Amino acid sequence: MTSDPVVLDGCSVQILGVIKGLASEAGKVQKAFEEFKPDKVAVSLSKENIDGLRDMPDDFEPLLTDYEEYYAKGLERFGEVRAPPPCYVAVVEMADHLKIPLAAADFDEDEYTALYCAAVSGANLFRHTMRKWIVRRRKFSTKSAEDFVKAWDRSINGLEGFRIIEQRRAEHMAKEILRECKVSKRLLAVIELERAEDVVKLLRSKARPPAEG
Repeated sequence: MTSDPVVLDGCSVQILGVIKGLASEAGKVQKAFEEFKPDKVAVSLSKENIDGLRDMPDDFEPLLTDYEEYYAKGLERFGEVRAPPPCYVAVVEMADHLKIPLAAADFDEDEYTALYCAAVSGANLFRHTMRKWIVRRRKFSTKSAEDFVKAWDRSINGLEGFRIIEQRRAEHMAKEILRECKVSKRLLAVIELERAEDVVKLLRSKARPPAEG
């Protein structure tokens, strides 16, 4: 998913929705850098995530959760799957190589932990834990990687507490993008596909209509 640019305070914002894990998404990120030519980039990662990708050793072997393993197994029907997500690795590498400032759009770890504790009740957590056994056996009949990711998101984050977290994340990312617009003319925002549409809607609600005449 690539949105039409949103103009905010004189800054043209291009939202690129990416599929986490799919190897081919790295090429999509590279193409966006080459065609849009941003002077700044925002990404749906925390500051800690960005630092981790920059310092990742060559022999890094990710430890996946049960949910991440089930997600990867479902996604691999549509192409090679890798961890950490190639889309994010490409963002960090491209921004650093081209010396383009890179901003974290997502909550930092302390902020996310506080939000999680406030939003997810014990009952939510129990149902979320039990739901993974259902997801493990579910056959997603989606015909594209995009549809799979959206169906997966609805299945995993449908519970109230987790739905609130994802809503707050979209709001936070839109707020951070607006902040970065104050110091940018062409901002590329690389956002996970599941939240990209929400972020676009929030940004468009802040955009000023073009002047008449």
